[in-house]
Amino acid sequence: MLPGPGLHTVTTGDGPPLLAMHGGLGWDHTYLRPGLDALGDTAQVIYYDHRGNGHSAMPDDWEAVTHATWAADADALRARLGHEQIVLFGHSYGGFLALEYALRYPGRLRGLILCDTTPALDYPDTMLSLARARSTPALFDTLVEALSGPVASDEALAEAIRTVLPIYFHRPEHVDLDAIVDAMTFRAAAFNRAFFHCVPRYDVTDRLPEIAVPSLILTGRHDWTCPPAQGERLLMGLPNAELRLFEKSGHMPFLEEPDLFTTVVKDWLRRTM
Repeated sequence: MLPGPGLHTVTTGDGPPLLAMHGGLGWDHTYLRPGLDALGDTAQVIYYDHRGNGHSAMPDDWEAVTHATWAADADALRARLGHEQIVLFGHSYGGFLALEYALRYPGRLRGLILCDTTPALDYPDTMLSLARARSTPALFDTLVEALSGPVASDEALAEAIRTVLPIYFHRPEHVDLDAIVDAMTFRAAAFNRAFFHCVPRYDVTDRLPEIAVPSLILTGRHDWTCPPAQGERLLMGLPNAELRLFEKSGHMPFLEEPDLFTTVVKDWLRRTM
């Protein structure tokens, strides 16, 4: 389905609407499944691919695309689906966009779930140090290369992610990494726009106190991308937030500790929605 601004959308479950913002960028929503599907008896989970990502429409002009653009797309989707208010789930870069949405459309937001994300990517030395500790030299070199400049093609992005994906997990041997990559449609243009144009301008730290909605912060103990200190940073800034640390997870607790993830999020949703 392509509602609103040409967004590829998949809906499952029944209940109050929960809009899931995937990370990447340059990824699509598929890696969030089946993790978030388990919330379907508590909420209607609406997955979608951001503009220029996955199977959603490409922008007419990438130079005009910002976090505000992607947040506006999400609000157009909300309106098209007929929901007055939503809960937002933002994972990783999706959390950046969820925070942007919360600042721009507070009256349309019922709650905010921020999973392994940060209000500013201003700690590159920490990230690289943690990544190095989890990597072989060759793996680390591939990661640094991918983060150092624009990716040449969708295929190159897919291959880079396939190579570095193990370091995103605490116990990668327990996850079918190839299945995650094989299911995904990668978009280098979205990755390049996000990381080399938008991220350098991204910092909402000082604006976190403006976000008054109930917020649930989820962080994997072994996440090198958005380590626990970033969850604490969100907790300190958001006035109505709670934090849950997943001791056996890296960047994706919904895949590494799915039962605990489901229990924690369902409990919060029942109290919030």
